[in-house]
Amino acid sequence: MLPDGETPSCSETTASGTKLGTCEVCARKNAKYCCPRCEVKTCSLSCNKIHKLEVECSGVRDRAKFIPVNKFTNLDLSSDYRLLEEISRVVETSKKGRSSFGYNFTKGLLRLQQEALKRHITLKYLPRSFVRHKNNTTRFDFKSQVIEWRVDWVFVNCENLKISEDKVPENLRLSKILDKYLSKQGDEALQYYQAANLPGLRILLKAELKSGKKFYELDPSYTLRECLKNRVIIEYPTIHLVLKDQAIFYDIVDSDDEEDTKAELQKQIKSGQEVINKIIKKSESDDSLYESLRNLLFINEYSDEEQGSDEEAK
Repeated sequence: MLPDGETPSCSETTASGTKLGTCEVCARKNAKYCCPRCEVKTCSLSCNKIHKLEVECSGVRDRAKFIPVNKFTNLDLSSDYRLLEEISRVVETSKKGRSSFGYNFTKGLLRLQQEALKRHITLKYLPRSFVRHKNNTTRFDFKSQVIEWRVDWVFVNCENLKISEDKVPENLRLSKILDKYLSKQGDEALQYYQAANLPGLRILLKAELKSGKKFYELDPSYTLRECLKNRVIIEYPTIHLVLKDQAIFYDIVDSDDEEDTKAELQKQIKSGQEVINKIIKKSESDDSLYESLRNLLFINEYSDEEQGSDEEAK
């Protein structure tokens, strides 16, 4: 039986009369095996293990290793062919199984996303397999028409203590929400924050989809809904609370820069819309072309399930 990963290859005959020559590990016995990766010759399983430990060899042949044409054999050709087949299978599986990554969300999550958009909040979801998505308990209350957020509060000066809070109503002021943590209740973990209270703190919202670690400063007199307006939120907001004298270590987005970015974005949207309107106006004389352009330029907001139910209703 061959040691794991070893093959009796290497066809050259040596002076000792064997094809592989003397074992390159113990140098006492004739070699019986050749490592497919580094071509070290060994005589036994113990020598094979020693060689793998010494040179940190996996014993697995490098399928991408260059082989000169004069040494290229039918075995190498077969191996390359199998490698290409394996790559093709992986690519096809990836194309067919995109939904398995977890981007098909329920109607409730899509409705929550739409409600957030009405509030000028861009809510994005991660695939279902991500822990952050699994932990997200944010929901839209149809009865009260209020989004109840999950919020992660990070108390930076308490060794980054994180407290996760569920069902935080969007219409509550930030100062009211934080009152339970800052009121003096004998909680030693938050004693620095209770001593400083709101006037001695800076409240920072993590800025998503921005290069580096950037934050927006929040006004405690605003409601949570006002604080999240015009922001990108991935699953749920993460808000850092830091003592004022320690906030210098944070990269806080300047409000003027933010306004310039929004103005530029609005300008791009406007110019893009103008181009679309010109194309549609030009094509109105041809009904068939107009219909095809409409199909290309406008995307239905509803999911496939909702579209199917609409067709059945018709």
